[in-house]
Amino acid sequence: MTSTIERLASWAARLTLDDVPPRVREKARWQQASVLAASFGGLEDPAARTVVEAARAHGAGPTPVLAGRTRAPRPVAVLANATLSCTFDFDEILLLGHPGHSAVTVPLALGAELGRTWGEVLTAQVAADEIEARLGLATILGPQNGQLLPFLHCAGAAVAAGRLLGLDERALAHALAVSLAQPPAALWPSFLGAFDVKVLTAAHGTAMGVWAAELAARGFTGALDLLDHPRGFFHRFAFVAFPRALGGLGRAWLADTLQVKLHAACWYYQALLDAVADAAGRLAAERGRPLRGAEVRRVVCRVSFLAEAVDASARERPRAPLTANEVNFSIPAAGALTLLRGRLRPADLSPPALRAVEDEVRAVQARVQVVHDLRLTRRLVQTLDRALDVGGLIGTATIGELATAARRARHEFPHGGRIRAGDLLGYALAAPRLLGALRDGRRHDYDLGDHDLAGLTLPIPGALEVELDGGRRLVDEREVPAGALALGDAPGRVRAKLEETAAPRLGAAGAARLWKALAAARPATPVASLIPPSG
Repeated sequence: MTSTIERLASWAARLTLDDVPPRVREKARWQQASVLAASFGGLEDPAARTVVEAARAHGAGPTPVLAGRTRAPRPVAVLANATLSCTFDFDEILLLGHPGHSAVTVPLALGAELGRTWGEVLTAQVAADEIEARLGLATILGPQNGQLLPFLHCAGAAVAAGRLLGLDERALAHALAVSLAQPPAALWPSFLGAFDVKVLTAAHGTAMGVWAAELAARGFTGALDLLDHPRGFFHRFAFVAFPRALGGLGRAWLADTLQVKLHAACWYYQALLDAVADAAGRLAAERGRPLRGAEVRRVVCRVSFLAEAVDASARERPRAPLTANEVNFSIPAAGALTLLRGRLRPADLSPPALRAVEDEVRAVQARVQVVHDLRLTRRLVQTLDRALDVGGLIGTATIGELATAARRARHEFPHGGRIRAGDLLGYALAAPRLLGALRDGRRHDYDLGDHDLAGLTLPIPGALEVELDGGRRLVDEREVPAGALALGDAPGRVRAKLEETAAPRLGAAGAARLWKALAAARPATPVASLIPPSG
């Protein structure tokens, strides 16, 4: 019997650029630009620069550190690339996961090293995106979440590197199996603390995946039943697994759900921060100056349970100086800084920039209240249900198994604010078809490929109320983050993101040239021509 890993690898090995719909190719192009933007932005952080310096210390090599404008031996260049793109949470997301740290950096870097074309690189990127996102969706109820899914990068890097190294279906299956044999599990205290180590969240998994592909190219083997064995991958990384998420390859494109972050913060906060930035911009335009902290009397942020849970977990860590990592994951800190500056970019999160505004940010932060709004959570869950049929996706999981998973989630995330043990299940039941699916045992056939995601604009709603001195109130509510690539002028927003973060390193003209090169790339374009030169 063909294993799940073999099925995934067979699809990834056979994928051609012609198989990828034009809209998905374009979204993958903008994903490349977003990852490069995040990588240039990462250079604002001393910890990320330390990783690049350590890579340089290994001496010259063939593989580019994309934003570092240097080359190094492949293992350390791969690690440095995944570090830079992950540093400030200025990346992008699909349903489900943040695959770009591996799915984009590995094809670009190895493609440049190996003399591949943009079309070959893009195909490897899309294959990695689709497999990573499916693994993330299959483990959505598990001990890891969001950025803390580093095992995705094991799989994505193995697929992308395997494609560019010319692995056949069998070798690619073993590359996947080797990459997932000892998957990393990032720990929340390190991730949410004021420590340098957070920048490595995606790095080790990415390096493991590339190494797995190199070993598989030499005949190295792994356990192909890792995704099927009762004590395999899902036994460790899911409270209850949803393996039906691994289907529909080549028919449902999870890359359709790509959203680019326009604010350097958790994805769950992006729509809320859209509202905050716009409010700050309107006030600044009216007054001819930025808002002052002393003018803010009270701020109320209403969010989904996902946003509240991350914010509550972030607040459990003791804080001293204001750090980028606190701003990334604390709604009061992110909201306060965005309200005062009108934006939240990597340049706003460098240590000097934070020291300059810390007192004012702390004063406003103390006046921010975060409230879970069940109405917003329902909208999120119901949109997902309409797009994916949540009950069918869950498969044969019973109500008892889901309730147990909810209790385990509550134990794993004990600082989830007012989210009670049974709430996760209760929120899921907001999906109109889910109750019926639970009742009939979900015995109906389900195929992810039956679901067209091309027009899905995934909502992560947020509502804002700002009260100023004098009693003036500003109220706003946003449904879908402005970085959703299914909305409006996606290329324009991605262009602004790339040019702003690349300009301090390449100059304004160099940043503009990089954007034009990415926007004009065609399948036969040598990918090395898209990589900023060393220097």
